[in-house]
Amino acid sequence: MANQFSWTKQWYPISPISYLDTSHPTPLSLLGKKLVIWRDENQKWTVMDDACPHKLAQLSRGTINQDGTLMCRHHGWSFNGQGKCTKIPMLAGSEAEETTCNSFRSQVTTYPTQVAQGLLWVWLDDSSTAFEDCTSKRPATIPECGLDVSATDWHMSEVPVGYTVSVESSFDPSHAQFLHEGIGLFSPKNAIPMQPFETVAEPSADAGFTLKHKGYNVVNKDMDATRQFTPPCTTTTIYRYSNGKMMLFQLYFVPTRPGYCRYIGKFISDSDSGQKNFWVQLLPKTFRTGLQHSFAYKLTDQDLSIMHSQEVIQSSLDKKWQKAYFMPSPADLGIVTFRKWLDEFAGGSPSWQGTVDEGYQELNHEQLYDRWHRHTKHCPNCRESMNLIEKVRRVCTISTGLFALLALAFILIGLPLQLVLISTLMSILSLLVSYTSDDLRQRFVSSLPKRGVPWVKLY
Repeated sequence: MANQFSWTKQWYPISPISYLDTSHPTPLSLLGKKLVIWRDENQKWTVMDDACPHKLAQLSRGTINQDGTLMCRHHGWSFNGQGKCTKIPMLAGSEAEETTCNSFRSQVTTYPTQVAQGLLWVWLDDSSTAFEDCTSKRPATIPECGLDVSATDWHMSEVPVGYTVSVESSFDPSHAQFLHEGIGLFSPKNAIPMQPFETVAEPSADAGFTLKHKGYNVVNKDMDATRQFTPPCTTTTIYRYSNGKMMLFQLYFVPTRPGYCRYIGKFISDSDSGQKNFWVQLLPKTFRTGLQHSFAYKLTDQDLSIMHSQEVIQSSLDKKWQKAYFMPSPADLGIVTFRKWLDEFAGGSPSWQGTVDEGYQELNHEQLYDRWHRHTKHCPNCRESMNLIEKVRRVCTISTGLFALLALAFILIGLPLQLVLISTLMSILSLLVSYTSDDLRQRFVSSLPKRGVPWVKLY
């Protein structure tokens, strides 16, 4: 059947606003196309092709001028929020500069953008009618459901697994009891067959599909769950419990390039989050957020380990998914429904723009469990936490030496032993804090331990 779904004429969430730096351009890949994000002279978020028309240097390596234009780092060409060239230093003040700036060849393609629910969205179509066409659709934001959508922050990461297997996983709730054993109440012992699991209506190209099911473990067996896929990349999951409580998971799986996917999501619940630790609340907010992120990698590491191995095997088989997968259980309905939607309406996979999918490459543990490129470099809280940890480590390293010298000086000049012991203990304490800080910093860089055997403990 002909492709009825346009991958480019869609709104894609590309970043939480809180993750963007107003003083610097931010690079981004979407459907294999390199883009640059920046805030222009009108304080509007602009997304355009990440290539200067002069010599194709990446504009994301440039700077934002005081007048709000984006300057290419290579030769100083500058561009406004409409993609028009406004300055060419090597032609400054000449008639040739005006002629060149007015040429279509000096224009950079820009894309429609908007901000909704704290996310920056882009319409990836570059046709002449894109700015008009984008008004016919609305971004797939969190639906009205009685929960406070601003109660929690967005979390974003870019993982080394593809779009298809990522969306599949979100429609496969039964895996949690086995893959995530040891986290919360997840355990194979608690698993129960999912009955029923059914589609609400016929899937369609633009509306996607909606599924309903009951629980999949002894704890949530009485819940009513609704899972909705809104093309191109939105999954909305709502759990309603018999006691009236409700939980919502809003996840976006943004196809950045072959073999990689950007995850943007948040979890919202009407349950009381519980009493907060007094001592933790004394820490700076950015550091608290950074610590929360750094201690939440275990679940995603488990997901990555399975999804990556699955993609490696899939890429080695010359089979369609219907032949490669064996799907006898009602719990597999979500996977099958998404795969059928992808085949029937969207060509079987994302439509990469100017990028060739060369097949899936197997990654080593350093690449697969890298945290810097997955999340930390994108997240301002985690970057700031790393800076704070490094400052503490440096201070403690210096303090270790100073207190050790002080203890030695006290011994030489014959001061009371009590002062020597205090200085020695302070030196040891500073050394321990420095040592611990080094390990803590590693949590923002990789799931591999700083010392010992470089192996990720998933369970």
